[in-house]
Amino acid sequence: MSDDTMTRSRRLTASAAAVVGFAVLGVGATGFALAQQETRTPPTVTDHSGHGGTAAPGPSPSPSGSPTAPAGDPHSGHGASAAPAPQYRTAQGPRLERSRPIRVTLPEIGASAPIIDLALGPDRRMEVPDNGTDAGWFTGSPTPGELGPAIIAAHVTHRSKPAVFFDLGAMRKGDPIEVTREDGTTATFSVTEVGQYPKSDFPSKKVYGSVDRAALRLITCGGVLDGETGSHVDNVVVYAQLTEAN
Repeated sequence: MSDDTMTRSRRLTASAAAVVGFAVLGVGATGFALAQQETRTPPTVTDHSGHGGTAAPGPSPSPSGSPTAPAGDPHSGHGASAAPAPQYRTAQGPRLERSRPIRVTLPEIGASAPIIDLALGPDRRMEVPDNGTDAGWFTGSPTPGELGPAIIAAHVTHRSKPAVFFDLGAMRKGDPIEVTREDGTTATFSVTEVGQYPKSDFPSKKVYGSVDRAALRLITCGGVLDGETGSHVDNVVVYAQLTEAN
């Protein structure tokens, strides 16, 4: 074999090895990228505390002039009306004076997050946190511990990663929820019900309607991830009432 032939043969062998090497690198890089994606589904609510997993009656018209968040948007108001109803004049159980919440802790699922303020945007939809580590209190609702349903929302996933409320659907009746407030008090709530609803049938009246005690609603998305819309198909709502304040 001539020197030119041998040189050409070595070059072809090296080129083939390089192609194989790049192919392997490509597979490895793809595998790494896929490994970074969140493929788990958030826990499905199984303890519906008596309502059998069916949604409560649908939203009722909001009072004239009340703030609203149009239903159906998975990331604005979590697909629900954000119009708190007038509250009862008398209250049952303990309650606290108004004080902004600063942290929510869910011991049973190992979640804790600082709380930011959520208002209504220009489109009259409730804002949501812009990251996966904060929870948000809807400023149009009572503060946790006051008479009425205080609203705290957070993401279930954010940028393909589990967010602070990823395991919210795993909560059960009787689980504690602790909300630290600016005045130094901690409002402790007990879960009374956990619901999961299609976003098209969100029970706004049940979630935001008037109640005769200090109550809390934790809201996030849930269910499977719709590949076309990039959002979860359901909402998860945890209902709780104030049991202790210190």
